[in-house]
Formats: sequence, structure tokens, C-alpha cells
Amino acid sequence: MILQTLTSPFLEKSTVRFRAEMTSLGFKDGIDVSYTVLNAKGDFGRAKSLLTSAIDQGAPDLVVTVATLATRAGRELLSGTTIPQMFLIVTDPVGEGFVSEMGKTSGSNITGQSHVVPVESQLALVSQILQTVKRDAPFRIGILRSTYPSAVSESAQLRAAAHQFPIVRFTDLGFPYLAGDSGRPKMHKTAVELVNAHRDNLDGIWLVAGPNQTNLDFVNAVLATGVPIVNSGNIRNARLGAMIALQSTEELNGRAAAEAASAILAGTDPGNIPVTRPSKFIAGVNVLTAARLGAVIPSGILELAQENVFYRQGREN
Repeated sequence: MILQTLTSPFLEKSTVRFRAEMTSLGFKDGIDVSYTVLNAKGDFGRAKSLLTSAIDQGAPDLVVTVATLATRAGRELLSGTTIPQMFLIVTDPVGEGFVSEMGKTSGSNITGQSHVVPVESQLALVSQILQTVKRDAPFRIGILRSTYPSAVSESAQLRAAAHQFPIVRFTDLGFPYLAGDSGRPKMHKTAVELVNAHRDNLDGIWLVAGPNQTNLDFVNAVLATGVPIVNSGNIRNARLGAMIALQSTEELNGRAAAEAASAILAGTDPGNIPVTRPSKFIAGVNVLTAARLGAVIPSGILELAQENVFYRQGREN
């Protein structure tokens, strides 16, 4: 059983890759394994209701939860049961209480993978770029985040780690998360109003994990404010104008999830499988945005980005 948080290209592609990797490991769809796919549409209550109804029809051999909201709902329902749970694309498994430390086992019926580059690594690369600018004052960066669980979590991690990187000074710009298609335009409008209200005290915007940074309309709306996006977790956003983006890939997410799922279905206790991060990430940089800030992308970061070095900015439809 697969419970997805919402419809998103990154989530969808990671789920498709997971199923493809399962096939390559010998679990043929419809023969060795069957999937029930549920979509919470970004609503926590709906996630719990869907999963409850599905389990009432018969306990699954494994519940795969995709992204933080679905995983949180699954944990609330499955904790204390014998139904194994495996998650993928969760920003902060430690902060969510799924495991005490990355790389450790949960000791319960849950395991999984985070997809996010550690905030210290993100801050180190952003700082390396901004340090090429000759200025005495730190860069004033607004963390633009909704109240979506992973966005709140990554914002808190960034602010906790910021003292190690004096080149930046964060302002937390929070706004309510509104689930579903109907709430999205209002949420985007609120975010833009928030940026515009603080623009005189901002040198840039930091987009954190969650559905907004993967939503093209949202990113275009933020870009239209004229305040540069300095960091994002989506490579496409670097092409659009984010100074730097670090992202895991659907292939790596799907492969790691499939390896854990196949082990569970073969009889391994999920509580004995460590919660991990992907071993590799891809990077993208926008040279023009760096130049707008007076910065130069160091050669080492350009080499890291490889084919994802962009020299223009612009909206996409």
C-alpha cells in the first residue's frame, strides 16, 4: 500500500521509480506484489481516513508513505501495530520522532529515507558563494515557508545552524499552509504579500522543503517580487533563477526505498533497517543571480553543478 501526501512531479516520479526498482529486484507488479495507491491531496485528515479505510479491508504487508504529511499520518495509525511502515522523501525523520539519529535504526515497525541535503551542507555552499562579495554586513535572508510539516522542520534546522555561518542572517517568513487545489492560489498570494512586506529588509529568499518549492506557480510568483532566491531544493528553480539548488534524484530515492521494501517483504524487521539519506545529490547554480548579489560562483561549485549551470533567469509555464 502506497500513501502519497499529494500530487507532485517529484513525488510521483520517485514513486514510479520505486515501483520500477521493485520490479528489477524481482517483485513483478500483479504477480509477486500488488499496489494500492492512495493520495491524501495534502490533507492530513484525508490521509488518515484513506489509510484507515484501506487497512479495514485487509492489513497490508507493507505501508509505504511518501513525504512528511503522509508519513506522519501513517505513524499515528501504525505505531503500536505489527504492520511495517517505510517512508521516503521525509525532510527530518529525527525531528518527526521516527528515529533518534540519522543512520540509526528505529527499533519499531518503521524505517525509511530522507531526501534532503543536510542544512549545514546547504549553508556551507551558499556561504562559500556569498563570501566572494566584499561587504561587512551579513546577507539578510528570508526563509519563506508555510506551516507544512517539512517546511517548518527545515526552517527550524536552518535557524539552529545559522550561528555557524555569520555571512547570513535569517528572518523566518511563515504563512499558513492550505491544502488542496482551491487553497493554493490564496496561499501563494499570502506568501508574495509577506515577501513584499519585508522586501526592504531582505537581500534574498530561501525556499525550504515542501510542496511550494516544487510548484511552478509559487516559484514564478516569488521570482516576480524581484527578491532573489538564493537557495532551493529543486534543480528547476536554479534554471528559473535560484542562485543554488541541491536535490536528491528520483532514481536514488526509488532505489533506496525499493531495497528497504524488498528486505522487509523478505522478512527483515523494519526496526533493524537504518534510516538513511541518499549517498549522492545533484546541484544547480544560476550565475546571473549570483552576479545580481555581487557574488561569483567558485569553480569547485561550478564543477559540482556540471551541466546544471544556468546563465539566464526567467519564468516557465
